[in-house]
Parts: sequence; structure tokens; C-alpha cells
Amino acid sequence: MGDPTRTKLILDRIVQEALRLKVKEVCICECGTAYRVMKQLSGRQPFKVSSVTEVHARYLREGRIRVRKDVFQGQVITYHDPCQIARNGGVLTEPRYILQQLAEDYREMAPDPRYNYCCGGGGGLVALGEDTLDFRMKSARVKAEQVRQTQATILATACENCHTQLSDLNKHYDLGVNVQFLTSMVADALDLS
Repeated sequence: MGDPTRTKLILDRIVQEALRLKVKEVCICECGTAYRVMKQLSGRQPFKVSSVTEVHARYLREGRIRVRKDVFQGQVITYHDPCQIARNGGVLTEPRYILQQLAEDYREMAPDPRYNYCCGGGGGLVALGEDTLDFRMKSARVKAEQVRQTQATILATACENCHTQLSDLNKHYDLGVNVQFLTSMVADALDLS
């Protein structure tokens, strides 16, 4: 929301509750800013801070959860790296590991994920809604072309702001992709047998 006072109040509430519960790890949902704030701005804590993407990748590697590859059979999947989670937070290999477990046809948008374009809705711009739509669509045309070049049918991401912006891009540029949260894809493909 661009309000440092409220950000600090929310951050302090989470930290204090984690300390009270004596947790070993705080897992942040698919919100790039929440992850960055908790990981980089909360100071040194006696608990680990992880994104849900890191947790899912770890659980898959450890065999704590299993996923079925047939759920997305015949789909071409690409992944958008959220700025706060990927470039600012360093979470680059984990989403790709997850998608390799889910997809038979995964395609990168950029040769090096560190240079994957921003979705155009960063910094909370997407939260301003219709007032910024024209600007967001024009400034993110390069992202739309990047998506189109993959010929993907599913565009996955791990950030709420990115999901909203990518959904707007999909509609505006008629990309024909199904924009998905990575966590939803994992949930849909869980092997419960």
C-alpha cells in the first residue's frame, strides 16, 4: 500500500506471533512484497523465512508431497518471475524445479531468469486498478510479447500482483493463456494415493 507505518505494524504482528509460538519457519504466501519485507526488512530473527515456492520445492525434493504430471499433460507451461521473489529475493531455481515435476513441456521466457521482464504491475501499481490500466498495458507490451513467443497455454507465477497484471495483459493482448498461481498448480496436481 506504500504505507511504511502500516507495513511495520503488520510485520511486527507476524514477528511477535512467530516468536510467541516459537516457530522454526515462517512461510510467506504468493506475495512478492510480503516475502521481501519479511525476509529482508524484519531484521535478524530466530526463525527462517521462506516463500511458499521454496517450501513446495523442498517438500517435493524430500518426498513429503508428490505431484502427478498427467494433470497438465498436453499443456505448454511458462513461468513469470516476480521481481520481489526472484530478482530481489533470489528464488529462481525452486519454481523451475516444481514446474519440471508438473510439466512435460516447460518453456523459459528468457535465457536467464534473472533478466525476465517485469510484468508491469510492480510497486503496487496494479493495485491502483483501472486508473493505471492504460499505462500498465502500454509499458508491459514487451512482457506480453515475451509470453506470446513461448506459445504457452499456461502462464504460472508466484505473486498476487503479478497474477492480476498478467491476467490483464492476457485479456488486453489476447494472449490466450490460462494464468495460474504456482501454488494452485501444485494443489491441483497433488498425488494423494
